[in-house]
Amino acid sequence: MEPGLGGVRIPLLVLLAGVALVTGCGSEGPKSRVGIPPVGASPQEVVTAYVAAINAHDKEAGRRLSTPHFAQQQEGGEDDQFRNIVEISHLQVQTPLSNGGHESADGKRYQDAVYVPVTFILKQREVVSMPNGHTAWGYILVRTGADQPWRINDHGVG
Repeated sequence: MEPGLGGVRIPLLVLLAGVALVTGCGSEGPKSRVGIPPVGASPQEVVTAYVAAINAHDKEAGRRLSTPHFAQQQEGGEDDQFRNIVEISHLQVQTPLSNGGHESADGKRYQDAVYVPVTFILKQREVVSMPNGHTAWGYILVRTGADQPWRINDHGVG
């Protein structure tokens, strides 16, 4: 047996492989799971849960809190909220503003729609479409009936 191949080298390689495996596995999955608000939850509660899902990198919760069209728009890309955003802090969710007759980018029209303005401090891995720091933003939430849950259908300013 050659000198240096026994004792210390193999345990060190096993340790390094274990660290790489643990580090690699944590980068794609959620930090934690976010609960989905009940059907009767307010638009503000849905927005708060959605931001919690972004902070937790919980894409599944983000999908469940969104319309299928919005969820599909958010998938992948360099500006993927669930991968690029490190943290949204100091979230202030304001009173919803009626946005009745909202026409979605996918052609659907929702009579029951609101715009929920928010402000927060944004910290991203990479600055892509908006700068880090204090941000004024908002979410359009829709539902198909009073007995249905509010879901995020768009986001932006105004």
